[in-house]
Amino acid sequence: MNNDNKSILKIATFLLFLLMSFTLQAQEKHRVFTLKVGNEFQKEILSNSKAVVQRGNQTLNVNTTSSLTKLYKVTAATDKGYDLNVSIQKMDNLIDALDKQFHYNSDVKGDSSSRIEKALNFMLNKPVNVSIDKYGVILSSTEYKSELATDTLVSFAGIQMEAFEKGTLLGLLADINVNNNFKKGYTWTDSVQINKQKLVTKFWIEDINQKNTVIKFSSSIVTRLLNSNSNGTYILDNSTGLIAEKLVYTVSTGYQISTGGVAYAVSRSTSLSEKSRQLR
Repeated sequence: MNNDNKSILKIATFLLFLLMSFTLQAQEKHRVFTLKVGNEFQKEILSNSKAVVQRGNQTLNVNTTSSLTKLYKVTAATDKGYDLNVSIQKMDNLIDALDKQFHYNSDVKGDSSSRIEKALNFMLNKPVNVSIDKYGVILSSTEYKSELATDTLVSFAGIQMEAFEKGTLLGLLADINVNNNFKKGYTWTDSVQINKQKLVTKFWIEDINQKNTVIKFSSSIVTRLLNSNSNGTYILDNSTGLIAEKLVYTVSTGYQISTGGVAYAVSRSTSLSEKSRQLR
């Protein structure tokens, strides 16, 4: 896969995991997170995706449903920040393409000769080590070793890999400080550079109470090969700063270029829901 394809997949994935870095500009006093060694957080992710790839008169429709269970475990803690171990614990995928269906469930032993199944099995319990500062901002992360699970397979299997981008907030956390007197109806706009392209996002507080803050957003990005638009909702736990629930809908259209230089028209719509909770 060439660099153009990698850029498309990276941007599309990043859009679905919009991190809460917007509050770094939206408030003066940032939230300080208090984590302890042994703390564990579970995230359940459900995504539904419809993709169409077209070259001339040839059209390929790929529909996918994917569910993941991820574990975030705090392995080190100092007064400056924390180290976490992030891994996929369970996975269930349904791929519908070319009038055929492929179903993978990590709890059920299947066809050991299947290349797709081998690749999905390879993704289980492959930890990524992430370092964050006390404000939840990512300082560094180990690269996900996906020799078998290629970008193309991951994308068309409907799996939304988390992007641990340096300088953004960890996807579990929200830098919303309720002591800054945010009110319902408050709005702001943020921009993030992705592959030298600007992602512009508008946020507004839909509701706020003692327990939760509900934030809605809409975003857009235009690159040389891809146009994407997203909208969604975050439900934040005010006491912990945890993103208790996330709902995102994204539509992307553009082109992918094969290794041989052949252009393919690609369109994709994806709905994503996440629910997170602290286990210990």
